[in-house]
Amino acid sequence: MNAGFKTLFVIGLLVFGCMNTLATKFTFQMKSVDLTGHLATFQKPWFGVLRMFQAMSFVLIIHLISELRNYLAWRSRSKHDGYNALEEKPAGTAWKAYFYVAVPAALDLLGTTATYVGLFYIAPSIWQMLRGAMIIWATFFSVVVLGRKMSKVRWLGVAMCVVAICIVGIANVESKQPEIASVTPKQKVVGMLMIMLGQVIQGAQIVVEEYLMKGVSCPPLMIVGMEGVWGVVMCFAIIFPIVGSVPGSDVGGVMENLQNDEAMLKNSTQLQTVIAVYLVSCFTYNIAGMMVTYSLSAIHRTMLEASRTAIIWGLDLAIHYFHPSSPYGEVWTAWSYLQLAGFVLLVTGQATYSEILTWGLAPKVIQPSDAALSPMKSPHSPARSRGSSFASPKALMDLSVDMPEEGAGEFEVTGLEQK
Repeated sequence: MNAGFKTLFVIGLLVFGCMNTLATKFTFQMKSVDLTGHLATFQKPWFGVLRMFQAMSFVLIIHLISELRNYLAWRSRSKHDGYNALEEKPAGTAWKAYFYVAVPAALDLLGTTATYVGLFYIAPSIWQMLRGAMIIWATFFSVVVLGRKMSKVRWLGVAMCVVAICIVGIANVESKQPEIASVTPKQKVVGMLMIMLGQVIQGAQIVVEEYLMKGVSCPPLMIVGMEGVWGVVMCFAIIFPIVGSVPGSDVGGVMENLQNDEAMLKNSTQLQTVIAVYLVSCFTYNIAGMMVTYSLSAIHRTMLEASRTAIIWGLDLAIHYFHPSSPYGEVWTAWSYLQLAGFVLLVTGQATYSEILTWGLAPKVIQPSDAALSPMKSPHSPARSRGSSFASPKALMDLSVDMPEEGAGEFEVTGLEQK
């Protein structure tokens, strides 16, 4: 892949990743006329999850095109007498794999909903930073469920992330932001707890996705796409009937009224525009994220994810200072210095967890397999069957780290480069 395409995918990851977070926050702050004729805020977490799954489902088209391309390429080669005579016909992804993906889809549904509820009460930059807690819980499930051993460097990285999350949390509770001026410290704590709950669930999701990629040979794009399809099915068949009957504060006295969601969306052109932007950006972000993972390294991914958080924070600050009357944006306060310190420590912890920084501990690192470095490769290659720890779409795109391959040979690494 040439440098031009790599640059394009990097830009796509940053731009559309930021758009995802900001569009989600803006949606939850926008107002529209509901079924009763009153102006209400569009705080609809389940509808937000539905549109996320809708965007993810489009990725399945890319996977199917890839499978078709592999088949046509094999068919074209097989027409030449004596050429690749022993080459087997591409088997494609097993049909049972498409049904297995329903499990991580259910976890994604619950985890994302919890984090979206948390976004009601905190600023986007804080939300983005707190999502770094996924490293903590993914490590927990890796050790407890999979029985994997962790190096001292990785444990140090986890400890840094724990401290960083606590620092960011304190800054969030104490700071006064205009966009959440009516939110009490207690509500901020509830918001952070919901985000932590979401990260626990999504940490479990990573373990399930890892199993699917190792045990059932599921390619990442298929997992992303089918999680979207299953998520949409679950929302309409299970979630909305439940939240539409459980007592709550939405129209009709229920937790969330889908008909009211649709009415509010219909009554606001601005809301329609923001949601359309989100659908496009979410789809593009998933593709760009996979291609960055394919063409670059863990170092690049870690730095890019850190840059994305910094960009979101910078944009929020710019919105407030260029448009002080805007309901969106963040103001720089005395507590922002503490938030900045937490952010720097979080990035350092992620880099340590990735063993980009080793702090002189000279850990034993296990070389990532081709499955981890090239998730776009054929799922039926030997490298794919071996699998790679945490080589799941969620881990590769959100954790931004390469985990060691289980059972592979080890070799010594010191400094910042792996050889």
